[in-house]
Parts: sequence; structure tokens; C-alpha cells
Amino acid sequence: TLSCLQDMGELAGMFPDLVQGSSSGVSWTLKMLDLSLNWGLKMASPGSLQGLRVEILNLRGTQLGAVAVKALGLEKLDVLYAQTATAELAAETVAHFELQGLTVERSKIGYISQEALASCRSLEILGLSGTGLTELPPGFLAAMPRLRRLDLSGNRLQITTLCRNETGDASGLMTLNLSGNGLSTLPPATFSCVPHLRELLLPYNQLLSLEGHLFQDLQQLETLNLDKNPLLNLGKSWLAALPALTTLSLLDTQILRSPDPGFWGAKSLHTLSLRLPALDAPAVLSL
Repeated sequence: TLSCLQDMGELAGMFPDLVQGSSSGVSWTLKMLDLSLNWGLKMASPGSLQGLRVEILNLRGTQLGAVAVKALGLEKLDVLYAQTATAELAAETVAHFELQGLTVERSKIGYISQEALASCRSLEILGLSGTGLTELPPGFLAAMPRLRRLDLSGNRLQITTLCRNETGDASGLMTLNLSGNGLSTLPPATFSCVPHLRELLLPYNQLLSLEGHLFQDLQQLETLNLDKNPLLNLGKSWLAALPALTTLSLLDTQILRSPDPGFWGAKSLHTLSLRLPALDAPAVLSL
């Protein structure tokens, strides 16, 4: 990391037994190949890492696009982290390696086509933080039946598109990060297609009010983070629809100004994070 590599093919020169054709005739398996912060890295000579097996490849902070990885000749790749200015989802790379995880944060994707989405069935983890997304294509979650972790933070999503035109089959998604999307409202059916969700991250939005029926489909939710939201209006017993909730974070919100903060009904809650008001504004909490 933080070196002067310009071409991934240079690795074969430095470590010749990494690739096929070594004296042993056996290719290596690397748990991780971390090339992050090689700012000048922008080339991937075709076939230069022929036969190498890699579980995790980290290309954050390089100029190398995720699509270029396909030409290296890798025998196996499970998880890819990339960070370029290229507008790409790297769907061909996902399909070629049957990737389990893909993170293309801070890449200017903007829009995901149905064609690209069709190549992503193998993904279990997808990171699209800061990629300029404003909406998700119809059938987004249904197209990735193995998906368990989804990071959509730092975009400007119309969240109503998350479960739009789904097939009716429940997604197996367990972690959803929607922080920093400028969300001000959440319609009642927002989470109707993700009943297995265990962790929901919503900090750094503009949510003003929450009602219990919003969470009625999240019976297995254990962690809810609402930091940095105004939260001026809360429905009575708004947490009652979350019987499995154990961890709730409400830092830097205005929830304590409400006449009834409404913590009733969260029967499994054991970790609550709050920032208490100034000394001249006493807080009364009903827990």
C-alpha cells in the first residue's frame, strides 16, 4: 500500500512464484492482496497474474477500474474493493468471478441498468456509498437473492424505490445502510420487502417524524441507528413494532424535547445511546 506501482503486472516481476509457471507449478492463494493508496496504479497488463487465487482484492485509492481486473487472468476472486471516478458497476467482473462482495464507493455510477443488475446474482455484499444514486431499478433486491449487506450511504436516494416492483418474495438482506441520503420521510411500505433485516442505519438524514407502522415488517431488527436526525414528532409507542430491538442510538437528535419520547414497547432493548440536554432543560425518560 501507499507505493509507486503503476501496473499490477509489476507484482509478477517482484514475486514470480505468485503466478503459474513457477518452479513448483502450483499457483498461490492469497487471503488478501491490498494495493490501496497506490495513486499511480492505472494499468492491469492482461494475463499478468495468471492462475493466482485471491479472496480479497483492495484497489481503493488507485486509478484502476474494477472492469480491468477481469483481464488479469486470476483463477479466483471473491471480494473486490475499488474506488475510481469511472461510471461503472463492474457487472462483467462480478459475473466472471461470481463475486461474493463488491464495493465501488465514491465512484460516479449514478444509474444501474437492468442489464448490469442481471449479472449480480452471486453478490452477498454490495457497497455503493457515494456513487450518485438517486433511485434504484425495479426488482433491485430480487435480482440479488444472496445479498445480505447493502451500503447505500452518501447518495440522494428516493427510498420508495427500495421495494418497488418486487416479486413478493422476501429479501434475505440483514444489514442496510441508508445514512446521509437526505431522507425527510419514510413511507409505510418502505421496508416491506426486507423482513429479515437485523441492522438498519439511518444517521445523517432529515427525518422529522416516525410512526410505529413504519417498522411493522421488521420483526427481527436488532440494531437501529437514528443519529443526527431532528426527530421532533414521534408516534406513541413507536418502538412497539420492533420486539427484537436490542440497540438504539439517538445521538444528536431532538427526541428529548418531545412530551413523551415513547420508549414503551421496546421490550428487548438493552443499549440506548442519548445525548442529554443542557442542565437548564431537565429530562424525564420513561423506559
